[in-house]
Amino acid sequence: MTMGSANKDSISIGLFVLRQSVQSFMKNGNLAHSASLAYYSLLALFPFMLLLFFVLSLFITSSEAVLSRITLLVSEFIPHLSGVLQKEVYSLAGQKGIWGILSMAAMLWASMPLMSALRETFFDIFKMQQKPSFFKTKLLDISVILLTLAVLVAVSLLSVALKGFFIQKGGGLLYGGISFAVTVVAMSVFYLAFSPVRVPFIYILLGSVAAAALWGAMRPLFSLFLSYNPNYGMAFGSLKAFFIVTVWIYYSFTVLLFGAEVIANLRRKDVLLLRRFFYEPSAPQDIRLMRKFGKTYSAGDMVFREGDAGEEMFCVMSGSVRLSKRGQTLKVMKKGDYFGEMALLIGTPRTTDAEAEEDSALVSITPGNFETLLREETKIAMLFLRELAERLKRTNEIL
Repeated sequence: MTMGSANKDSISIGLFVLRQSVQSFMKNGNLAHSASLAYYSLLALFPFMLLLFFVLSLFITSSEAVLSRITLLVSEFIPHLSGVLQKEVYSLAGQKGIWGILSMAAMLWASMPLMSALRETFFDIFKMQQKPSFFKTKLLDISVILLTLAVLVAVSLLSVALKGFFIQKGGGLLYGGISFAVTVVAMSVFYLAFSPVRVPFIYILLGSVAAAALWGAMRPLFSLFLSYNPNYGMAFGSLKAFFIVTVWIYYSFTVLLFGAEVIANLRRKDVLLLRRFFYEPSAPQDIRLMRKFGKTYSAGDMVFREGDAGEEMFCVMSGSVRLSKRGQTLKVMKKGDYFGEMALLIGTPRTTDAEAEEDSALVSITPGNFETLLREETKIAMLFLRELAERLKRTNEIL
């Protein structure tokens, strides 16, 4: 494969993954999930900011300086938040002694429903059926809260230093680029913490870039909308600021879940390519599918022989393959047919010979992709069951 064709394939697969991510985002009901998470976030907002205030106070002795860091951080991640919230946090954070420690423990516990809801949503996105035990889940939630706090503390301290430096130097554009990079790193840490399966870091990074780009693009548009609609949310009276914050948090979670969909679909992009064969067996040959999984055979070539180990199944993209046993033809497989799945399913040697009758192109499916197809695509699982039942019926008729 030439460098040019490899680049074209990468771009083509990237666009394919983006299209699939949009479809899976809607199919998984992530708009509804985002609304639920926005509600949980409002309940956890005060507790989390109090925790942040407490942790920052370990590094900064002045309460006013701590509050200024929080104000800057909130303005970066949640714009248009009124100063009332910061003042409320400042007054609540004045508790000292044992009551302060108990309050922090209560705040930590109050933040956990948000983490639990997020984790459940990620299980749905990544199609995970087995979930950790209750105690393990709670331990993971506490760990993620502490990790998130550590990231926010680092970001808040770094943001103050960078903003002051670049404003003095007149490098607003460079500051914006570095802020974007910091956002990507923060999101990557978040996705690493919440991903229920191991995912290559490049997929995490790509999903973070997609989410950060969408999030960054919406911020000026959101500000522009509010500048032209200053009365937006006025019906909520004194709660207008919270209403606007809720809208922004809702959009932020929408972007965050879309980034998770990108990561999940990058992880299962092979299955997304393969499943088209079963849903559209008569569709034109997919070049991407053939380059990644294709095998070509000339007329008379043996695909496998009886007794060979069954490590893969085959789908016929073009040409034909004759299945035979002791010289007797059992069936000729043509475009849209598949064979070899029995040995793959139960781990037995091949029970027939498979010979290409003409020049043929086949797609090879490995056990891992086969298992994922059956687990995630219920329609394909039903197709396999029907096909197995038909073959069993034909075998009984022959017997």
